[in-house]
Amino acid sequence: MQCRALTYSKDSKSKDEKHIDPVEHRRNIRQTLGSRQRRSVASDISTAPTNIVRLSNLPLHTTPADIRYALASKSFASRINFLMFEYDYNLRPLNSCRVTLFNTQDASDFLIRTNRIIFAGNRVRADFVNKSTIPNKTRDKYVGNALGRLVFLYGYPPHMNQHQIRDYYRQYDLVDTTLPGVQPAPQQGQTFLCRRGAFILQFSTTLEAHRFVRDVQNSEYVYKDVGNKNDRVEGETSAFQAGNAAEDGTKQRKCIIRAILLH
Repeated sequence: MQCRALTYSKDSKSKDEKHIDPVEHRRNIRQTLGSRQRRSVASDISTAPTNIVRLSNLPLHTTPADIRYALASKSFASRINFLMFEYDYNLRPLNSCRVTLFNTQDASDFLIRTNRIIFAGNRVRADFVNKSTIPNKTRDKYVGNALGRLVFLYGYPPHMNQHQIRDYYRQYDLVDTTLPGVQPAPQQGQTFLCRRGAFILQFSTTLEAHRFVRDVQNSEYVYKDVGNKNDRVEGETSAFQAGNAAEDGTKQRKCIIRAILLH
């Protein structure tokens, strides 16, 4: 009795079958999905009910008051023990918040109220999680216990430093505590490099921080670009909105400034 050996050849694959690069596949997904369809996924999601609910896909400027009174209700706000917004190692908001309630029953009711609700155009997702906070060394170093009085400010040209920012916004009540009133923002990971053009500002009160965000958010900053040397244009930005070239041949560049309150 003769045995025939079966051999496998790459040519035996169907010609219609194409190799899919996983990196390219993930990149295509990120490009096709809109920002409202993306959401950060927690690693400690619980299948069993807990007293902690994580809200994701929140609008960028969501505040603790929005969580307590808009997403829930005034009568339900007293059941919330405390809440913590999430940030990455660059202190960029993840548009998510961990809400700790007093017991599992309250957490279950809160999840039913908030899961898949439409809030400011975003569909909010609610999940049970095991941890009330996630350790973040960048947050501990740059934020401390001043949440609510800190503003993440970015959009300035790379040559700007914290001394220029403090002088530029001297009409606001910036204070120095264990954290400086103005400090450069971290750039990447846990290396604590400075992110150029981005700063963290500490104000005396929460109301002052809110006032600053209202005044500065989406404002314009115009500066002169002289070859490799950049000099600030004196005066109000509204006088330079056209952004035309100056008489001495220098170019005027315009930046859009963003301000995010750190909760």
